[in-house]
Amino acid sequence: MRILCKVFYKVKKIISSKHRKEKKGSIDDDISIISCNCIAGLLYHDYHKKFMSPTINLYIDSPDFVKFVRKLDYYIDKDLVEVKGCKYPIGKLDDVKIHFLHYKTFEDAKIKWEERKKRINYDKIFVIMSDRDFFSEDLIEEFKKIKYKKILYSHKKIDIEECVYIKKDKDKKMVDDLTKYINFKGDKVYEYYFDFEKWFTGKYGVKECLKND
Repeated sequence: MRILCKVFYKVKKIISSKHRKEKKGSIDDDISIISCNCIAGLLYHDYHKKFMSPTINLYIDSPDFVKFVRKLDYYIDKDLVEVKGCKYPIGKLDDVKIHFLHYKTFEDAKIKWEERKKRINYDKIFVIMSDRDFFSEDLIEEFKKIKYKKILYSHKKIDIEECVYIKKDKDKKMVDDLTKYINFKGDKVYEYYFDFEKWFTGKYGVKECLKND
């Protein structure tokens, strides 16, 4: 059964990727997407936009991410220091760890981090996080204090405006990989449940942008 599931997923991935359409709409060129995982980079790719954020091809554990975004100015101004002895590049901004999982060396990661952090538009920041990587309900109150527009992907319904409930993961302990294809049309989980194009206009609240819930 496990082998059949793997085969099915591979076939689904191939078909979905071939049917994935170019985005018909668009988003502004100057928005900064601050995400705890790879979604920021994927969204910029989706809409063929320049990276206006340093959170590209990396992940940050949930406790550190909330801390990072709540004091974004403070942490962005900190020098990125290497954490040695790891299997992949990891950097620290004071007490926040950045996992540069998709970079070959710390030097490469730091160059890109320094280059992209200068592009942040503090007037158009959109924050994306999920209930993975050491997330706990204790973080919800701190998450609510984030002053920027924000969403939280969750495997269960949380009583906050910013919750994007992933119904398919309701029986799990956290949301699954949000970058997986969810259907043969080429939709990925993160976009299947949420209308980013609408949200990025800044004119709509989170609940108005929910899809397939």
